[in-house]
Amino acid sequence: MEKTKKIDIWSIFMYLILYSMAGFVIETVFGAFTKGVIESRKSFLYGPFCAIYGIGAIAMIVFLKNQKNSLKIFFGGAAIGAVVEYLMSFLCERFFGVKWWDYSDAWLNIQGRTCLFYAVSWGLLAIVLLKFVNPYVDKFVAILKQKKMFFQVATVILIAFFSVDAMLTGYALKVFYYRVSVENNLNIMDKQEIQNKYAQIQQNESFASFVNRYYNNEKILKTYPNMMIEEANHHSVYVESLVDGVKSYYYRLGEAF
Repeated sequence: MEKTKKIDIWSIFMYLILYSMAGFVIETVFGAFTKGVIESRKSFLYGPFCAIYGIGAIAMIVFLKNQKNSLKIFFGGAAIGAVVEYLMSFLCERFFGVKWWDYSDAWLNIQGRTCLFYAVSWGLLAIVLLKFVNPYVDKFVAILKQKKMFFQVATVILIAFFSVDAMLTGYALKVFYYRVSVENNLNIMDKQEIQNKYAQIQQNESFASFVNRYYNNEKILKTYPNMMIEEANHHSVYVESLVDGVKSYYYRLGEAF
């Protein structure tokens, strides 16, 4: 009988980096075809990472790695993808106050966080991932592991950058959420508390100057052109409509830069 495949922590780290970067490429191409624009589709402010793909890929590899039946991979991948998508949406809204997607108008959606169409898409991606892509990625990682010290040092550096990028992004999003909500007088939950927090930031002039310079509206909107903020009445407002004078995309196909 074939031995059960085991995955070490170094491979998981590398999966996170590689598939997050692959997700960034997939999302960029998807945005170009569906919206006709080249725009940022990444999770963090700096690195080319779309973390939901990295996390989703790891979950699929861990739970479906020994599965050979394509139909079972499809349904397993659809379920895993839907759960990951739902949790990512919930956590981002819970901790940062913003939304990257809203499937409320889609058929068979769950609180607008995931829906049948994208669950099916995750299932198809799972088949492609486990049947065709990951075997080659494993071979590539195995080659890198032959130089153990180099591989581990490089992986630690990449994961450290990924982690710092994520933390900086999280804080920048919180500040942006405060600023946009207060300046546009949005009817959000805990409105008074948010106003107080934003006022505290503005009282520290040097810090406020730093934040407003490096994490200004243009920087955030360019990074997250489809971001939304949900008001207390559960109405989602596109941030693009709240920020004047900033073009959310980098390039519209058929136009000059």
